[in-house]
Amino acid sequence: MGVLSLIARVQDIQRLRQILKVFAKYGYGHVIERMGLQSSRLLGVILPQPSIKSPSDPEQLRRAFEELGPTFVKLGQVLSTRPDLIPHTYIEEFSKLQDKVSPFPLEEARETFEKELGYSFEEAFLEFDSTPIASASLSQVYRATLKDGTRVAVKIQRPGIKPLIKSDIDLLYILARIAETSIPELKLYNPVKIIREFERAIEKELDFTIEAANAERFRRNFHSSSDICFPKVHDRFSSKRILTMDFIDGVKITEASLSGYDPRELARCGLRTVIQMIFRDGFFHADPHPGNVIVTKDGRLAYLDLGLVGRVSEATRDKMLMLLLAIIREDFEEVTRIFYKIGIKEDRVDMEEFRSDVVDICERHFGKPLKFIELGTFIKDLLEGALRHRIRIPHEYALMCKALITMEGVGKKLDPDINIFKESYPYLIDIFKKRYSLNRLSKDLLTAFVTVSQLLQEIPPQLKETINNIERGGVKTNDIPEHKKIFTLERIVNRVIIALLTCLCIAVSIILFVFSKSLWMVSFSVVWLLTGFLLGTWLIISILKSRNF
Repeated sequence: MGVLSLIARVQDIQRLRQILKVFAKYGYGHVIERMGLQSSRLLGVILPQPSIKSPSDPEQLRRAFEELGPTFVKLGQVLSTRPDLIPHTYIEEFSKLQDKVSPFPLEEARETFEKELGYSFEEAFLEFDSTPIASASLSQVYRATLKDGTRVAVKIQRPGIKPLIKSDIDLLYILARIAETSIPELKLYNPVKIIREFERAIEKELDFTIEAANAERFRRNFHSSSDICFPKVHDRFSSKRILTMDFIDGVKITEASLSGYDPRELARCGLRTVIQMIFRDGFFHADPHPGNVIVTKDGRLAYLDLGLVGRVSEATRDKMLMLLLAIIREDFEEVTRIFYKIGIKEDRVDMEEFRSDVVDICERHFGKPLKFIELGTFIKDLLEGALRHRIRIPHEYALMCKALITMEGVGKKLDPDINIFKESYPYLIDIFKKRYSLNRLSKDLLTAFVTVSQLLQEIPPQLKETINNIERGGVKTNDIPEHKKIFTLERIVNRVIIALLTCLCIAVSIILFVFSKSLWMVSFSVVWLLTGFLLGTWLIISILKSRNF
């Protein structure tokens, strides 16, 4: 086993033995056998006898992760945000992972605080509660009061956690490489890439300055909101391993109805917030489960634990917005087209078969009453159907789906009759109108003009270089006079220019007509349309006359 030779330290060998034995204990001995790790000179005997394939169900894997400690708990939590990679049953089970461990001593917390910031607890705080209010695998949280009377929550990173996680990740890379080569069906899921993404995610979680920056960005995005809030960061008492934020008191969103809050209104507010985060801001809480969303005493929703966020570009938001609107309109052909365009193809795709599968999934879900339609199960079936055609969706789309599915689950607990499609439609339409407003489209057209201008400057030298490359490759054009080469280049460039200008004229005409509020705008629209028509006509005639078609 050549890959195992990468393990140099005795403690790493012992840890790998422990990992394999725990997986075998929870019914994954047959996987260990397929990887060829049931026994080796380096590891010794992992499985004393051939393993009988036992029910290695999602619950068993979740229990194995919990027993293996912080790194595996975090791996499961990150995987729970990836409906594009693992089956829905595993996502549901990994969402239950308990990140609760015994608290580390107060003296270690004090030492970390002083080392990071140069203050003692007594110098920084008026009061500091010595009993942590939460203790997790990466950190624990204390309640304190600043000198000015502000109540804060102080998150302190667990000492020694970074080297422990790094060591486990190194072992996970080794196991992922062995799994990829030993179990062919795993190649589609790309285990090494999963571990690489997990490594990036955990590195961000271990740097508290990133969570602080996330919190401040959320506060800016929702500064004018009266029903949403995020904790304020106190930079003076924060660092990479310390995070001090306002303490927000409240109850879990799923328990708020017991305190007299309107569950239906909370469900709609939560859904609206996630939609605004994704489609308005392109920056969203990637795991808004009930433990991360509380209701304050004044009835506002407060989002906590802001380390895991999603970022999406404008182009990605546009595609996701159009996909959701097509789903709501039950335009299944459009759903197929957009979903195919979004997907990453691992192999050649039979488009007709893919279209048939997507339409079948859509009709199966949307053929029942609205209140029984669930986004979660629909997305699950859609993603599993795509995987059958070796199509995966990119990471950012998976995170958006996960955030929406999680919020739907929270909404269902608050109001069983809520329908995410019906409730989200007005917000999506409002965002659609703003996205395609005259002002916004004007900016897009300006960008298009700049892009076309740059393209036109690049085309002539690129064409000239292409001809030179052809000649160097053995296809001679020496028999063509130089002036004819230049003339041909100019003619090609001119046609490209005319074609692009024609498209732009027609686009401007349509935009002006759709958003026209006066007669002069309609007239202006007609002028642009006629210009585009004349340019297009000239282009067609010139092509026909040259007989080069």
